[in-house]
Amino acid sequence: MKKILLLTDFSEASKKAIHFAQALFDDTAAEFCLLHAYPLESDTMYGTTFLMEEAEQNAYRSLQEMLSELMANYHPPFHSYQIRTAPGSPIGAVEAALEQETFDYVVVGASGSGFMTVLGSVATGLVRHAKTNVLVVPHTTAIRPVREVVLATDSSTLQHVPCLEPLNELVTRKSARLTALSIVNSQTPKLAGEAFDDYNQRLAQVFDSVETGPYFILDDEVEHGINTYLTTHSVDLLVTVPHRKTLMDAVWNRSLTRRLAFRPPVPLLALYDPEPVGRESAEKPFFDEA
Repeated sequence: MKKILLLTDFSEASKKAIHFAQALFDDTAAEFCLLHAYPLESDTMYGTTFLMEEAEQNAYRSLQEMLSELMANYHPPFHSYQIRTAPGSPIGAVEAALEQETFDYVVVGASGSGFMTVLGSVATGLVRHAKTNVLVVPHTTAIRPVREVVLATDSSTLQHVPCLEPLNELVTRKSARLTALSIVNSQTPKLAGEAFDDYNQRLAQVFDSVETGPYFILDDEVEHGINTYLTTHSVDLLVTVPHRKTLMDAVWNRSLTRRLAFRPPVPLLALYDPEPVGRESAEKPFFDEA
């Protein structure tokens, strides 16, 4: 059974993310946990304790109403739901939940608001801090079957199979087509001959039960190359494996996945790699790590 944490602030963006997650797992047993983090505000007149109790009660009532709406619509009998509130920030609430129990995915909506990527959002914060797979769903997403999945990858990613297992399971279950997208810059020649055959063979080995294929785009800017592909092809889900998660990476806006998650053009799945150290490959990557 999959355990999926659904972060909600009761906005339309978070509701869209929940509906997308329901559809994504409509063919498998899943336990959904609706989580709302309510802010804490001190007040000298009424006291912080009173305000905390009132905020928690209001949050819980809102979650119950949302759950009633979800249960009123059709849902498979192998889906179950629970609700949970937590004080403080959404990212802190998710981190605390992940310390208490294991979730396979954290799902969050993206409204597309905000002015600067470097300032981040809840989605970018989860990509950096959550120790599990993070699914970011833009509010403009159409709920439809997932048929075309794109893995933004370099040659070294395919050498580390464990973090790709959730993707393999997902594309197999959905009978989706998987495209391994690599952005090639002007200084890095595209694979050819035996090297290309080896790469193709490795791709087929890692994802042995689905249709796969490589795709290369020549572009000195990785993010631009990915967006070019997304605007010229039908894509239901974009997948990355983020590794740049330090404070300085955030300050200098180095993380590709974080930039994509700030305002994603399509649903974005950031796969969690618990062992990023030692991932350096002797083979020159096609593009900077995500």
